[in-house]
Amino acid sequence: MIKLKRFFSGRKYFFAVLSAILLYEWVVVGRLQPWKADVVAYEFHALDFSLGFGSFILPGDIYQRICGAVNEKSLTVYSTVLLLVFFVCLALFLEKLVLSVDKKDRRAALTLIFLFLTGPSTFSIFVTDIGMPEVYWVYLAAIFFLFLAYEPLNLLIAPLCVLALLVNYAAIICYVPFFCILLLYKYSVEESKSAKRILMASFILCVCVSIPFYIYIALGTMKNMTLTFEEYNALMRSRGVTELTYTDSLFYGRYEEDYPADFYAKMAANPFYTEGGSLTRLQKLVNFAVFRLNMVGFHFSQRSPLMLLVPFLAILPVAALIFRFCLREIKKKDNMKLRRFVFLCMIALPVLSIAVSWPLSFDFFKWMSFAFLPLFASFLYVLYRESGYVIDYIRSAVKAFSFPQIVLYCSVYAVCVLSAYY
Repeated sequence: MIKLKRFFSGRKYFFAVLSAILLYEWVVVGRLQPWKADVVAYEFHALDFSLGFGSFILPGDIYQRICGAVNEKSLTVYSTVLLLVFFVCLALFLEKLVLSVDKKDRRAALTLIFLFLTGPSTFSIFVTDIGMPEVYWVYLAAIFFLFLAYEPLNLLIAPLCVLALLVNYAAIICYVPFFCILLLYKYSVEESKSAKRILMASFILCVCVSIPFYIYIALGTMKNMTLTFEEYNALMRSRGVTELTYTDSLFYGRYEEDYPADFYAKMAANPFYTEGGSLTRLQKLVNFAVFRLNMVGFHFSQRSPLMLLVPFLAILPVAALIFRFCLREIKKKDNMKLRRFVFLCMIALPVLSIAVSWPLSFDFFKWMSFAFLPLFASFLYVLYRESGYVIDYIRSAVKAFSFPQIVLYCSVYAVCVLSAYY
């Protein structure tokens, strides 16, 4: 009993953080309703590598190897178990972060952790749309932080980049550079020469593996499909899939449903669009990009600007806090060039992620989350490595605001919960 008491008392932050995560996700995000995989999750988990080798297929192939043929109940259970395991890992990481901070600074650190765990653009989308394929990116990120912490595992980060690209080759604009930036950051603060050599080797390996594999998988995903468009849709329907919009577009660059005639006329008039059946892989990829640009413009014209403005305003103060810290580090002339470059990359990554993704995807809010979460996670890792320095910055940055104002913002931020496909 004494040993058990010591174990629980020694892990109070772990249990507190984990309880807070589960309570928030169940009450605020889930609204006390059972979590349930939706049609988009079902669509992607009905895929397997018998259809061809390409991006987007890995989550479904793993699921089917473990659970067999896709069905709604097993997919919900499978996705829930994976997410709960991830939340346990997340609580362990955040406990380590809290313990790295001086006791007098822990309230500030816990406030930052509260913002990291709540709000519209961090983990809530993985509950509102449980089973969404990109959740595997955060699972890989959890493994990344484990590999980053232990020197012998550093070289295994490169395969994580490959897996991230197999989940969705768009990882090249968010999670793959996120991994690379933190490798460089740890290199810049590491003192051991042997550790620095391994970190640099890991960084070079990630770059040399990720870029060629991205080029291959981006150009080859459509070409490698073994079925025609009609055969593919018939097979998916036989597996119980009712939503084909995403995979039809990603694998074949077209939909069963028709857009207005002027949509296709505008696409054909684009100088980069090439008509005909015998096209090169590059021409097919360019045609796909033109199609996606037109599609995004069509969907964007049907949305209210407030749909983008509300979540953007919710995360803006947190993003501004992090950006300001990064800009301060960039401007410090006594900082090493590498450190300044790392912080430049930290603020450039979310901007470029949004700039590249929004013209090609009508899931604007989802991509806002994919840009914001790596930025926030990077800042927390810097806090873990340089706790006193970062906490001093946070105190100076928020001193103009009263405690009630901070509480009000945190409360509004926490209850701003939206679907990934909002």
